[in-house]
Amino acid sequence: MNWVKTSERLPEANNDYYAVYITKDNNTFLSVALYIKSENKWYYRDKNMPGDEVTDPVVAWVENLNKYVI
Repeated sequence: MNWVKTSERLPEANNDYYAVYITKDNNTFLSVALYIKSENKWYYRDKNMPGDEVTDPVVAWVENLNKYVI
């Protein structure tokens, strides 16, 4: 796993969920967001469905994050 700055590059995959850092005002928080490449937009995850569009800057996303089923 490694963090990738969105200023360096965006995900290549379309319609995939990523762990992201989002900056709002003076705070940065971790969230899960869906990236839609064709729109170049991020959407919050809401009960395994796309939620509201992320309007605050996404500053980084996680690449090569292993997935576990509990």
